[in-house]
Amino acid sequence: MIPEHLAARMARRQLAHAYLVAGPARQELADTLAAAWVCTGPTPPCGQCAGCRKARQGIHPDILRADPEGEGLKAEAVRALRSDAYIRPNEAPRKVYLLEHAELLGVAGQNILLKLIEEGPAYACFLFLAPQPEALLPTIRSRCETLYAPGPEEARASEQGEVLAGLILSGASAQEGLPFLVALEKREREELRLILDDAAARLIAALPQRPDLLPVLDRLAPIRAACDYNISPGHLCGWLAAAL
Repeated sequence: MIPEHLAARMARRQLAHAYLVAGPARQELADTLAAAWVCTGPTPPCGQCAGCRKARQGIHPDILRADPEGEGLKAEAVRALRSDAYIRPNEAPRKVYLLEHAELLGVAGQNILLKLIEEGPAYACFLFLAPQPEALLPTIRSRCETLYAPGPEEARASEQGEVLAGLILSGASAQEGLPFLVALEKREREELRLILDDAAARLIAALPQRPDLLPVLDRLAPIRAACDYNISPGHLCGWLAAAL
């Protein structure tokens, strides 16, 4: 799922020229960004133009995948990439470099790319894919916009966390929240942990305007901690109902 703010920037052709994409679904998000850069349709990525079709098929000449096998680019290969970046795109408005295993880049290679990000041609765009942002040097991270691409479980947990936080913020009673809590009993403990983490983050963000939420957060903390132990989701949801 593409964040709303990012989708809006895509549609307006106002993407940054360098992104660090982390998280379980980083490849899917990076592929969407690459298609948006080479799209020639009215609203990128349109999915219909020749650029989008070639991007989807993995044959676009202006989308270059560096180290797709995850062997780790040597400094010589990074220098060759830097030279290639100064050759104009074949047919798209942009030339896109996907570094699919950026966490394997050495310090020398990252420093070569840093110079390219800072001083390279305006048409060159870069996507650094890594499991976690911390895998790259702070200097690279500071020159890129960082995006986190959650996996399906995390995305679903975020939606459920938003609902739970909404129930708490609205002052809903346990009875009013019962249908939601009963549905949560079918989740695994790991997913319940993610839901509680997301809800807690939303409540913490609201604390400056709602200091009354502090006792609620105190009641949620032991339930969140219990998710790490062999306690059934049904018992955890019952405990959660009592805490609302």
